[in-house]
This record gives sequence, structure tokens and C-alpha cells, in this order.
Amino acid sequence: MEIFGPLIAGALGIIIVLVISLFIIEEGVRRGMRKARADERAELAAMEDEDVYED
Repeated sequence: MEIFGPLIAGALGIIIVLVISLFIIEEGVRRGMRKARADERAELAAMEDEDVYED
């Protein structure tokens, strides 16, 4: 019975680390998607500017 205390504490520690990692990864994905959208908008704006100058 004495072994269950450290096992439970270890399991809780692992769960906490996994949850924190999930939030960090999620924030990274959000930032990446935001940057990708901004890059795409900038590229489209540049293409539209090129079209204006070609006329």
C-alpha cells in the first residue's frame, strides 16, 4: 500500500505536464495560423498591386 502514494503523485505530475504542454502547443498553432493568414493576405495584396501596375 505504501507504493501507491508515489505512483499517484507521479501520475498527477505527468498529467499536469501534459496539460500544460497541450496549452503551449495550441498557442503555437494559433500563432502559426495567424502568421500564415497574414502572409497570405500580404501576398494577395502584392499580387493585386502588380495587376494595377501592369495595366
